[in-house]
Amino acid sequence: MLQTLIVDDEPSHIQGLLRHIPWTSLGYTTPLTAETGESGDCLLQTTPIDVLITDISMPGMNGIELAAKAKIINPDIQILIISGYNEFEFAQEAIDVGAKGYVLKPLNLREIERKLAAFRQTLENIKKINEQTLQFKATVSNSRELLNDSFIAYLLEDEPFEESMLNSWCQLLNLPDLDEGIQIIVAMLDDYAAYGSEAESRFILYSALQQSVSVCLQEMGVVLISKLKPDGVAAIIVNPSSETRILIDKEMRFVQEYLRNTFQATVTVGLSRRGGKWNEVRHLIREVKYTISDARQSENGQLLHVGSMEQKAYEEFRSREVMIPGLLSLAESEELVPLLEAVKRAFYDLDTNAHSFSYIQSFSISLIGELSRKLWHDMEAIAKLTKHVWHRLLEVSTIDGLKGIVLDYIASAFEFARKERTLQHHHLIHRVSSYIEDQLPDIESVRLLAERFRISAGHLSVLFKKETGKTISDYVKDLRMKKAKDLLQDPTIKIYEVSERVGFQTQAYFTYQFKKVEGCTPMEYRDRYYRQ
Repeated sequence: MLQTLIVDDEPSHIQGLLRHIPWTSLGYTTPLTAETGESGDCLLQTTPIDVLITDISMPGMNGIELAAKAKIINPDIQILIISGYNEFEFAQEAIDVGAKGYVLKPLNLREIERKLAAFRQTLENIKKINEQTLQFKATVSNSRELLNDSFIAYLLEDEPFEESMLNSWCQLLNLPDLDEGIQIIVAMLDDYAAYGSEAESRFILYSALQQSVSVCLQEMGVVLISKLKPDGVAAIIVNPSSETRILIDKEMRFVQEYLRNTFQATVTVGLSRRGGKWNEVRHLIREVKYTISDARQSENGQLLHVGSMEQKAYEEFRSREVMIPGLLSLAESEELVPLLEAVKRAFYDLDTNAHSFSYIQSFSISLIGELSRKLWHDMEAIAKLTKHVWHRLLEVSTIDGLKGIVLDYIASAFEFARKERTLQHHHLIHRVSSYIEDQLPDIESVRLLAERFRISAGHLSVLFKKETGKTISDYVKDLRMKKAKDLLQDPTIKIYEVSERVGFQTQAYFTYQFKKVEGCTPMEYRDRYYRQ
């Protein structure tokens, strides 16, 4: 049974809800009650409450403030706000603090019953999700295959490794220290799409590949095996001995023969070079997959070893197909330091992997051309800089010289672009803020503002906050408060007139917001002003 707390400063309202709502049949115990926000807060602190029903307007702590505290105490609590018609503007405030229902006086008891039934269903769903999550954790802990899949998927992510997370994985799987390193095997079905379009036949074939690899490697110590969807299997042998390395070829040829004889399917197998750390797994697997893909152009069903030639071929591919797009993506974030560090690493990798000077020179020219074309094509100063730098790249004779020119170019181009965009953004936000001031009190939504100035709502919000230090919503609130204080200094203007002139539909909501910002009511502010 669920526990409800009703908070209302009018006892007759509380009694009406207690008497006329069929609490038991709805799955609730008899509600607890309180007549002030402060006493309701005390009950929330000491008693588990599933549902809070509270009036908005109460002396002292109001319903909005109580609801906000309730959400901090119990994030899953369901909140129903009760309000009068002249307080409807509080609806957005109620939503902001996490209320899931909002009903107006006079109360419709059937509507409240529907809300309570919906709350019960929501809480039951939350309970089921929590229980299933705990069951899933228990299942995962007992499933070595699922754990292996998850660990290898973690190793293949592009995100940087967290040492603590890696250590926790090693402890969970009871993995030894990498004294002898790791050996990776990738087995991939050739022409997977040709083996039928039925899900069952493909599933059986894929499972046969995984099981055959698993069986053949089971005597080779600590081995982690995982799917490489849609058509491959990866195996990581931990601390392989010299005898193990010799046996791998034999066992993988058996896998190839078994799949060929049983399913008439060919399998290409690639064996990585030796790795020394877990954070090398992603790179090693990509090397093997590239080697397999390259070899398949001439023949299927091969057994391949990644050596220095294959490693170099992959590095050249990576620099062309991965390195430049990755650097462009970093450049688009407009963060200079990470881009410069990435470019330095790129030059280091190219040099370390013994690429020729002409190859690195070509890479440098291509990178600068792509940066200029995709990011700064409309900036005349950068276009001139690009042409000048191309000539310098053709004249330099060392790899360090190439790197220095590229790094200087990026730093200069970023500075040109930053100044240009800062100026553009400054003019844009000045026009937006001027428009907001002119339109007060009838200001448009952020979406309509963005459409008017031909910019996305998200981008406008970010630029506005960066330029002014405030969100658009806070800027409008501050503008309204400033204008309200100016108007309050004129005693001939009524409080409700001030409310209307600064954009509030009701005096009650204006008073609430004014007190929230200034710490006093509009009338108290006016009295204080004239006493000065």
